Amino acid sequence: MFFKEWVVLLVDDEPDVLSVSKLAMRSIKVYDLPLKIVTAASKAEAIALFQDNLELSSCLAVAFIDVVMETDSAGLELCQYIREEMENKVSQLFIRTGQPGMAPEREVIDRYDISGYFTKVETTENKLYSLVKSSVRQFLSSGMALATVNLLNEMIVNSHASRADLLETIHHIAVGGVDESTWLIVDGQVLFADEVNAKGGAALYLANGGLALYKKLAQCEGFPLDFSGDKYVRSEGNFHLIQVTAKPHQVEVGYLFKTQFNPPDHIISLMYSFVQALASIWKNTSTE
Repeated sequence: MFFKEWVVLLVDDEPDVLSVSKLAMRSIKVYDLPLKIVTAASKAEAIALFQDNLELSSCLAVAFIDVVMETDSAGLELCQYIREEMENKVSQLFIRTGQPGMAPEREVIDRYDISGYFTKVETTENKLYSLVKSSVRQFLSSGMALATVNLLNEMIVNSHASRADLLETIHHIAVGGVDESTWLIVDGQVLFADEVNAKGGAALYLANGGLALYKKLAQCEGFPLDFSGDKYVRSEGNFHLIQVTAKPHQVEVGYLFKTQFNPPDHIISLMYSFVQALASIWKNTSTE
């Protein structure tokens, strides 16, 4: 969610194809964020990049992969590696080939979990533009949906334990001011305050700053998310607040975060479902 750029991987054993593709994508932006283009000349080189580069392996939005490289099926094997070995189901993978007879389109679409199949002649500058735009949007939507479902499932499981267990579950989502870009405020308290206090100094300042900003944004009208007072507020500086108000069955929860772009409405809806669930589960979870 807190992306500063979109990672795009180009894999092809023809240097000219890589150069032309990079040139065609040089000015593309999605949600006003630029692309970070990474290239590899073979399946083996791409796998080495995945193993050495955490950003590439965890944040890959789109890949354009040649079929025939060191072997006739190297590109297809790379797609299979990404989906099965890396267990990556959200990056958008496109096969490009200069030899369509080597890998018939229908057979490839049926067998491999890819987003599209094109000949190199078909992938014009305009085609690349539309593919990158739509694919990054799909990557963001799919990734957020999968993360939200997984988090909600974990929260439901831990709701039968204690708030300490629940905190552990959501620790990677909001770290109460230790990460300057996101805060979770539950019942007026920044979560993980003990961790922030242990770090002291700047971290504690960020936690207090997050609480102050939350109180300020909570006074804004914002955009209603339901009919009971829950709302979404966007302020200057790319700060965003999703607020769930206190009700008989749930506590007040504020999710305050900063991004480099304005999330589309359906992403806000997904995040709202997480905050709603937390507000309800926290109310009914034991403090012990």
